[in-house]
Amino acid sequence: MRQAEALAILQSGASVFLTGAPGAGKTYVLNEFVRQARAEGAAVSVTASTGIAATHINGQTIHSWSGVGLANALTDNLIKTIRTRRKRKLQGADILIIDEVSMLHAWLFDMVDQVCRIIRRDQRPFGGLQVVLSGDFFQLPPVSVGGRNHDLVTPSPEFVASRERYAKAGLNPDGFVTESLVWRELNPAICYLTEQHRQDDGSLLTVLTDIRNGCVNDDDRNVLLTRLGAIPEPGQQAVNLFPVNKQADTLNDMRLFEINEEPHEYFAEAAGPVNLVERLKKNMLAPERLQLKTGAAVMAVRNDTDHQFVNGSLGTVRGFAAENKGGWPIVEFENGNIVTMKPNCWEMMDGDTVLASVNQVPLRCAWAITIHKSQGMTLDRAVMDLRRTFAPGMGYVALSRVEGLQGLYLDGVNERMFLVSPDAVRLDGELRLSSAQASDTLAHDGIAAFQQMTAVSDDDEFAQDALF
Repeated sequence: MRQAEALAILQSGASVFLTGAPGAGKTYVLNEFVRQARAEGAAVSVTASTGIAATHINGQTIHSWSGVGLANALTDNLIKTIRTRRKRKLQGADILIIDEVSMLHAWLFDMVDQVCRIIRRDQRPFGGLQVVLSGDFFQLPPVSVGGRNHDLVTPSPEFVASRERYAKAGLNPDGFVTESLVWRELNPAICYLTEQHRQDDGSLLTVLTDIRNGCVNDDDRNVLLTRLGAIPEPGQQAVNLFPVNKQADTLNDMRLFEINEEPHEYFAEAAGPVNLVERLKKNMLAPERLQLKTGAAVMAVRNDTDHQFVNGSLGTVRGFAAENKGGWPIVEFENGNIVTMKPNCWEMMDGDTVLASVNQVPLRCAWAITIHKSQGMTLDRAVMDLRRTFAPGMGYVALSRVEGLQGLYLDGVNERMFLVSPDAVRLDGELRLSSAQASDTLAHDGIAAFQQMTAVSDDDEFAQDALF
């Protein structure tokens, strides 16, 4: 499906699952839809499945927005708390965005649905909200915190009853959102973007496509072996991608220490409740305490409104301007632009309300970064040792960060780097077929066909018992 088709379906008011390979333009379509919807006066709640993903879109986690927090089941007390603290926001929303939905468990998706129905007093899925999901099931899987049965010493009656409902329905509560109880009732239009805006049309794209199709062959392996042991040319900068934080931090600290110069330091300035500020600081890619020296390899971690750099642009610190006590860093990016980098603002938003904000220079040392934090970025060049990948999708995310084979440098490979979720492979064909059908419907019947999907239920009475 083309981006223009997806936008048309989104603008019809239908709930949508926006998916596709990395570089297909999911973020662009999502941002454009949010911009247009807000311009037309809609109240858009922008959320994501994780804190890092939420900072990318100036939103908040779905846990925070819905009020469920770290709870694993709905109780009367939790509903009372949500009604007290979140009622106005939940009732005032028109559209709910959930980004990086591949990292969201089915049970949590259902909890948010139940909360919306109860608080909005509307028995339709998510209380009648237009729900827009975005993500790619081939990427990193969810990390469960307190949602699994073995994490509970004494499971609550509500938790036990919830698990029994999934078992009765033959669904996996710890699976993707497609395994949720509400998925079939929500029945989102599938918009599977097929245009490619990141990788070239060469051999790397073929490898990535074969990983997605679950049919990696010797030709794919041989293509990657041509990059084994390759190193960047003199003067070229490449980011080292590591599976865990400790490896990335160690390399960055070592390389910065090797530069014989006193560091310039920049400390984040924050506003808002302490707990929300701490959450922003934990998840934004710019460090709370940024240390830089002349010659340091750096990466921009925000898009520039003047289009001089983008999130993931690599550069080198060439000096420091004397505009403040420490001097703002002057960075020469690889696109040739030389930019004096001043603080940028990360915000946690609830609709149009700023809950918390942190100001920091939008840079981090870029000799190394974790694969997890690289998700969503496009890198010109990356060095990676994929022998230590341990989660489904980790190798795929790393390989898909670069635009082409010439930007890929491999220190090690093994078969684990091709590991993706079997459920993702199974779902992919179904999603592609549903998306093709949506394209045909749009071509023959126009957006009116999707507007019918949002028709209001004849029964305005809400029965809470129907949810439990």
